[in-house]
Amino acid sequence: MTNKIWTRTLGLAVLALAAVPAGTSPQPGVSNKDTIPALVRVLDVGRPVHHNGLTIVPVYSRKVSDGTDYPTLEEAVKLKWVEITEVEGGRVPQAKVSNLSKHVLFLMAGEILSGARQDRILAQDVLLAPGTRDLVVPVFCVEQGRWTPSTMGFTSKSNLGTASLRAKAVAQAPAAQSRIWEEVQAQNERLDVASGSGAYQAAFEKKENQDAITLIEMKMKNELRLAEDTVGVVIGLGGRIVSVDVFANPHLFRKEWPKILKASALSSLQARKPGELGQREAADFLKGLAGKEYRRKAALDLGFELEASDGTVLAKALATKTAVIHFAAFPQEAAGQGFDGPEQRIPVIRDIAQRIR
Repeated sequence: MTNKIWTRTLGLAVLALAAVPAGTSPQPGVSNKDTIPALVRVLDVGRPVHHNGLTIVPVYSRKVSDGTDYPTLEEAVKLKWVEITEVEGGRVPQAKVSNLSKHVLFLMAGEILSGARQDRILAQDVLLAPGTRDLVVPVFCVEQGRWTPSTMGFTSKSNLGTASLRAKAVAQAPAAQSRIWEEVQAQNERLDVASGSGAYQAAFEKKENQDAITLIEMKMKNELRLAEDTVGVVIGLGGRIVSVDVFANPHLFRKEWPKILKASALSSLQARKPGELGQREAADFLKGLAGKEYRRKAALDLGFELEASDGTVLAKALATKTAVIHFAAFPQEAAGQGFDGPEQRIPVIRDIAQRIR
């Protein structure tokens, strides 16, 4: 029937993840195997917003298992709660992090660490315990042409890698560094960005890019429905999903959201491909993530990680015994968008009327 108005809700959420540390008994009815499905079952997706090939789909949660207002990298740098330095002598794939505060800090994989001998991109989420000193974290260089100190330690310009850069960094494949350099170089060429050191940050500093990104940010601020229970987003370019980010609670999402939007806007300036991502596609992608096989491994500091990589998608979660702090997923570039997870019926559109043609 044409011109019929439908209202649906999307059940897909992400929180209540009762995975447990090694050596302890799981909570009743919950295991590592259930962590991501339990997370996805409480998510809703909202109305997509489109702009020049960029689509952003808000993700809501009906349950929050961890409401902690974790300080982020920017807050910790500003308050001098964190110290990030080169490993002695300087090593491209590593940096050292110390928590000087009495708070648990959250550092997000894909964040750009500026300064020191060269800018880096953080390759893993970190939940940093109070008092942790000199934790060695994996990083990759995003400024190939510099190896001279510009600052004593690393700081933050509140930038995040694009979805493509983040996917390469978190995969930590043997050839990741060369692929990241190639990606940064190609991006700067596409955007006509001049940088003597080949810096990824230079793309954000070009005036034309700044103006274009600001317009996208304003459109999203005006049109995107970020309700009080928004915990994440699905990002599409040219009608294809490029990333998913879901956080433990709305506080943490709202802190990280400006960087995700800014990096997504930068990606859209390069792609400019037609196509719009739909709500159902975003919901189906999230549903498919629940059917993946996740491997558990130790986190860098607090919590543990769950990872799935099957040729179609790379998905990673940083979790504690009570909640998933951050869940990120990236379709793998050579793969299609299909999923073979178990069939399950979930409603898919949250509190909106949508015209079905």
